[in-house]
Amino acid sequence: MMFTQVEEAIAYIESKRNKRTVDQFRDTLNRCHIHMKQKNMIHIAGTNGKGSTVNYLRSILNAHGFRVGTFTSPYLICHNDRIRVDDQPISDEDLLKYVNQYYDIIEEDGLSMFEIDVLIMLAYFQSLDLDYRIIETGIGGLHDKTNVIDPIISAITNIGMDHQKQLGESIYDIINEKMGIIKPHQMFITSEAKGTILARLQEQCDVQEAVMYVVPEYQVSRYPFHFRYRNMAFTLKNQGIYQVTNARLALTIASKLITLDTQLTTSAIENAAWKGRYETLPYQDGTVEIDGAHNLPGIKALIQTLRVKKEENISIIFSCLDDKDVQPMLDLMLKEGYTVYLTTFNDDRAIDITTVESQPHLIIVDNFVEALQTAYIKKSHIVITGSLHFISRVRKYLVGLKK
Repeated sequence: MMFTQVEEAIAYIESKRNKRTVDQFRDTLNRCHIHMKQKNMIHIAGTNGKGSTVNYLRSILNAHGFRVGTFTSPYLICHNDRIRVDDQPISDEDLLKYVNQYYDIIEEDGLSMFEIDVLIMLAYFQSLDLDYRIIETGIGGLHDKTNVIDPIISAITNIGMDHQKQLGESIYDIINEKMGIIKPHQMFITSEAKGTILARLQEQCDVQEAVMYVVPEYQVSRYPFHFRYRNMAFTLKNQGIYQVTNARLALTIASKLITLDTQLTTSAIENAAWKGRYETLPYQDGTVEIDGAHNLPGIKALIQTLRVKKEENISIIFSCLDDKDVQPMLDLMLKEGYTVYLTTFNDDRAIDITTVESQPHLIIVDNFVEALQTAYIKKSHIVITGSLHFISRVRKYLVGLKK
């Protein structure tokens, strides 16, 4: 079978939901002669902030003249976004070429969507002369399909409670899964701040004879967010407060790879925008913020951003996938005094809003357009948050409006 249209190929990829092991996937890649050890691979795991860290690091390396491949997920605008070179998504032609080239083995071995994406990414990167390849895990680490790679540096942004169904119910299960990306004799860098978690990561580095670097915590209490790294000073505007930590992690990784030029680095960090993370978009004659805070740590970080920015009269439009523990997230937002519009979206994994109990200041609405219109009439400061799959749809709608 040959796909002639990229839409067909993407629909085919996205329909694949098989469960296989990392070893099975490794066998497939070996049969395809796809290299898992390519020049300068950097592997990034963590509960929140992976995509932003990848993007900051890419931005710094690009500014210094290097060619950089990146792999992130989920996508925000189109499937091609996951695989990029110098921030340009893989072309439809290349995506089609690789799906067709490996179609038989995809069928024969029963690859999942994520495996197909990783396979295409590795094949594409192998064909190019890249200086660096920055690869983000999907979920977890040890059993993640990206864990076939052999990187020079592994990094973990932070470790919190998310994806318990897949990774295990306790924080220790989650630590054990994430730290599975630490490889023998390599460099390991983390911006996690909790002592108990750091102790566990250090033990793992000792076992693997890896060298661990910890990015020190940095307190920011005013907006715009000013922070320093070594002799450099940065100002982040229109970003979430959590981006300070992600930027400092990226700077630490970059400093192990290259000599940082102050001017190039400052502008690379200040101008790196990662769509869907505290992004401001026009709506009617005002603006709204969209932020993919899809778990408890993400919601806490969003609230902290709104506090420091001293935003008033906030309405939050929220939706998530049904595997999330929605009540604690709603409780946090309501306790802060926000009006919360809980809604759903067209995805078979989306939350079933009929199961949520009503409570004061929680308004349950069938679709986000209605929620937006209502919040807008009330002249509130609108923030749309939740699952990245939800944010992706809202963003498409908002961007479509201004055309």
